Parts: sequence; structure tokens; C-alpha cells
Amino acid sequence: MIAQNGIMELSATHLRSNVQVFRTRLAGHVALGATVKANAYGHGLEQIVPLLRNVGISWLCVYSIEEATAVAALDATLPILVLAPIVLTRQCADIPHRVETLLTLGRVRLTVTDIQSASYLSSHLLAMGRTVPQPVHIQVDTGLTRQGIAMHELPALIKHVRALSAIRLEGIFMHFSHADQPGHSANLAQLAEFIRATAAEKKHDPQLILHAHNSGGAWHDGFNALNMVRLGIAMYGLQPSLGAPIAAIIPVARVRAPITAIHNCATGVGVGYGHTFVTARISRLGIVPVGYADGYPRELSNRSFVLHGENQLPVVGRVSMDQTVVDITDTDACVGDWVTLISDDPQSPICMDHLAEKCNTIGYELATRLGQRLERRLNVDSSILP
Repeated sequence: MIAQNGIMELSATHLRSNVQVFRTRLAGHVALGATVKANAYGHGLEQIVPLLRNVGISWLCVYSIEEATAVAALDATLPILVLAPIVLTRQCADIPHRVETLLTLGRVRLTVTDIQSASYLSSHLLAMGRTVPQPVHIQVDTGLTRQGIAMHELPALIKHVRALSAIRLEGIFMHFSHADQPGHSANLAQLAEFIRATAAEKKHDPQLILHAHNSGGAWHDGFNALNMVRLGIAMYGLQPSLGAPIAAIIPVARVRAPITAIHNCATGVGVGYGHTFVTARISRLGIVPVGYADGYPRELSNRSFVLHGENQLPVVGRVSMDQTVVDITDTDACVGDWVTLISDDPQSPICMDHLAEKCNTIGYELATRLGQRLERRLNVDSSILP
């Protein structure tokens, strides 16, 4: 039976190559953390996470407790940092059972950003009978104006955390506001303030992990005074910014699907919802079982193409929830042939970054919109197998 869905083909070789690009750029003491939040940026946790330990990754970064639980089931060795701060009040000071279970693994690191939550966390851990302090990281806001404790409140939080017996300060981190813009004055100011604010603690505790850089910051700044970078979008071969591209990275994913039906149409036939395309000649139209529910944007209606070998097949009519129609008139394409909707060639007009640009968005959003109906298939060589 011909498949009723598209597939996402994932290249472990491209993943390893992308990590190596950063490994060779950074000093040996700088650890590489892999950010695998949002289902590994849409690529699939189950496929990506088991590979990371064998491509030079030392940490896994997620957004939430739920994501940490999923990642812990896929890798039994690497430490996992939950980037979203744990926020506890008097009304919710009890920690749900799922969190207790997760913390017993000993590899999960929580983020704290306020004194009250740190206190409640420590008290609950003592009540659990924890004998080994729980490692935590503090997030500080240096100018992004998002999560994180204010700079002037950081010393008090550090002092408070260090005084608690059930938690242990392991790291301090921040996020840049303009990481995808090389040399931006805001980045330089944020980094300088971060280093100034943490210098005394780092001197007191040389093992303290300081981290600030995501993919864009790590590449464009190349700063090696901190202890870790959090690789995100570039690890998957997508650009932090098309205005300042990282030339050496290669997309990890491509999306393909079969032609499941062909319509032979006369001149003047309307196609799809609203008949936004009308045939101007006798045409052959192919139906591809991928639509916006799979993450193929509706904005590409009548504006993009798919590849059948070297042939470009225009997308005609509106992209619908489950299907896309392409014009195969000038080709020998037939039912069962496979076409590429999203290419893993970084120079292709239909690679994820360029399709996102056409839709007036960014590769991050397009990647994380890729749906669960796409079957993730991992292409892996023996040197990367877990």
C-alpha cells in the first residue's frame, strides 16, 4: 500500500557534523549542551536524543519537567537541565509525584529564580529524605526581559541558595537578546554584566558552571571564558539568522511523501479550496498527502514547489490540512513516486530556512510546527549508534 503520510528523514551524519563545527570553534573546556526542547525542535526526541552522547554532547537542555521526564527515558547518562524555573508558592509548595520521581534519578537539574521557590524546594527535598543536595541553576535576566532574576537581586539569591542544605548551586545562566546579530552592543553589554555579576562566585567556586550562549552567540561571539554553550537551532542544521549565516552547518531533516493520486484536467479547471488556481492548459496534477496539519505551511499555496528528482513541481491551489496539489504536467511522475517537500540542501529554495523566510517567519517556527503524522526515519552510520 502506498503511504498515506509523509516522512521526515533524519541524518545522524549531518547532526554529528554540525556538532563538530562548534566543537572545533570552542575551547576544549567549554561543554556542549544540546537543547532538545519542543520535541528536539520538531525533529523527534526518540530519534535525536539517543544519538547525542556519541556525537560530543555533555548536557541535555529541555524547557519543562514533562520534557525532562521524556528525555530521561531515552538517555540514562547525560545530565538534564530544565530551563523553565520551578516556581513554588505557599499554595503549591508540594511537589507533584512526577517531579519527585524525576529527581530521584539524580541527573536532573532544576532552575530557580526566586528565594521563596528555592526555600520551598529545599524543604520538600528534606521531607523526601534526600541526603544528596539537588543541583540547581540560577537564571538571571541581563536584558532579555523574560524569565530570570533581576541583576540587582542575584547576590541575595545566591547567598540564600548556598545556605540551604538540600540544594546545591551548580550553575548560573542567562539568555542574549540579540544572539543572532554578531557584535551587537546589547550582547557585549549583557555578557560584560553577567561576567561582572558572577566573577566573585566563580572565584569562590571554580566548578561553578556559567553559560550564556545559544547557537548564534556561540558561533558569532566565540567567547571561551564561560563553561558551556547551549546548542539549539544550529545543531539541527538551521540558521539562527539568515542575515549572518553559519556556512558549515547542514540541515538534519528533509520531508518527503509519495504521489497518491493523479488528476488529468482540462483547461479551466479550478483546484483546491476557493479555486485559487485554475488550469491554463491541459494538466496533470498530483496529490501529495502532506498539508498544514503536518507543518507544511498554508502560506506556500501557489508559491512554492516540490522536487521530483531534478524536476520542480509547482504547488498549485491552497495547501489544505492533509494534502498538497502539485503540477506534474511536464514530467513522467506517476502514482507511488516520491517527492521532496522540504530539502536538506542548505542552498535549496525549499530548505526549511528559505521556506520559513518565504512565509515571513523563521526556521525555528517551521521546524517546531512539523507534525506528529510525519514518520521520523533515522539514517545512521555505525560510528554514531548508541
